[in-house]
Amino acid sequence: MTARAEAAFTALNQAMERNTPGCQDDGRFILDDQPADSLEYICHRCPLLALCRDYAAAARPAGGIWAGKRWSSRKGQS
Repeated sequence: MTARAEAAFTALNQAMERNTPGCQDDGRFILDDQPADSLEYICHRCPLLALCRDYAAAARPAGGIWAGKRWSSRKGQS
């Protein structure tokens, strides 16, 4: 994990101690066959959206939906 991704994860994790993300305990966010656009309404109301987006942009997680988007670790794909 890059230093930028690690810092973004730390910020997100700390914020999660104070705020509950809309995706918490919602298994649809980890399913590979779930379309991201079907869940983005939950993300867009979440108080952690910006921190989640920052982490996902830095870490490019290989699975799940982050900040209303499915990210790819391969350059040029998302």
